[in-house]
Amino acid sequence: MLKNWNHDLVQQLSEISDSAWRMDQYLATSKDCAHCNGLWQKLKADYESHVELLAGEISRHCGEGKFD
Repeated sequence: MLKNWNHDLVQQLSEISDSAWRMDQYLATSKDCAHCNGLWQKLKADYESHVELLAGEISRHCGEGKFD
């Protein structure tokens, strides 16, 4: 069984990844609104940076044998 903090990392990565994917859907529907489209682009970039942070942390734990 995963430790709580390992579960939290994986759970948050899943949540943020889903949100980043959703931004593509929102970008597609906001092509007629430059302001909205710009907002979705900024949010997507923010989510993608969070995905990288979380994935890096998970990777570090796996390499250190702490992910159990």
